[in-house]
Amino acid sequence: MRPDRLLRDFAGTPAPLIPLETGPGGATETLADILAANPGKPLLLNLWATWCAPCLKELPTLDRLAAETKGRLVVVPVSQDMEGWRKVSPAFTAEAYPNLRTRLESGMQLGAALKATGLPLTILYGPDGKEVWRYAGDLDWSSPQARALLGI
Repeated sequence: MRPDRLLRDFAGTPAPLIPLETGPGGATETLADILAANPGKPLLLNLWATWCAPCLKELPTLDRLAAETKGRLVVVPVSQDMEGWRKVSPAFTAEAYPNLRTRLESGMQLGAALKATGLPLTILYGPDGKEVWRYAGDLDWSSPQARALLGI
């Protein structure tokens, strides 16, 4: 973990209410909906894309984290692929990531609202829906350093 990539500049900022596609059918939900469905649990948001090699490198570690923290932490990957589900569905399968369910926001509204400057970007939201910190760049989310950062 690189300490210079851990940012607290936006701590206390509420999660944006941008609709996230839950599948190719067009249904949507917001981060607030996800938090409401998981009361009392923090949410780890990960912005990724199929063309982002560091994103693809860290996704398996997010899947392990989701498996090991089930019931205590909600891990939400959100694809930023502009080509939509046509590009995401073959890359993000239940076989590859059995413990994760990706969402998609291809309009770049989420990245803009979060003031994202690159991918991957991972943000921890408290159960109250407010940002705690963000990590810019890839990280092994199953590592002891990441666990300490998450407080688990």
